[in-house]
Amino acid sequence: MEVTVTDNLAAAFKSGEGALGELKLPVIGIKMGLPFDFDVKPQKNIDAVDEEAILAEAKSQINAIMPKLAAEVEVALTNALKSNVWSWRGGSRDIYDTGKLASSVTVTAESDGIDVSYSAPYANIVHNGGYIQPYGNASARPVYLPPRPWVSSVLYGGGPVPQFDFDDFISRNLG
Repeated sequence: MEVTVTDNLAAAFKSGEGALGELKLPVIGIKMGLPFDFDVKPQKNIDAVDEEAILAEAKSQINAIMPKLAAEVEVALTNALKSNVWSWRGGSRDIYDTGKLASSVTVTAESDGIDVSYSAPYANIVHNGGYIQPYGNASARPVYLPPRPWVSSVLYGGGPVPQFDFDDFISRNLG
């Protein structure tokens, strides 16, 4: 069985001409494939799609919201520092002591993402953990600091704080 459609369906299917596959019809609650092809032949009055213009508009909208994304990610990072969920000496606590670590953050919006950096000299050891010499005393025994990866937890998930919801951000700002 062959069906030829001569309507504006090409725009709905976002394809020019050609077979679109099987049409599935419900038959008494069961979906059954009916193998027939149909061609979509658009009418002449359909406007051509300018893919470059659509991509340029999408990039423009994304670039416009990148500073807002950077600001929201920065808030999420600070909230992660202040969360009382990080392992510490048999218990848990926050990472926010003096506020110097939190205030050393720079979140920069790029055209294709964001860049997160902390300028506090101890940011790496707090994030990744490791051994330190207490107060620089060479005769003191090294002390192990557990990792508290607030940045990777916020950006990539898998930590004790919620991952930043990029999908929600996009739907709120581009939807």
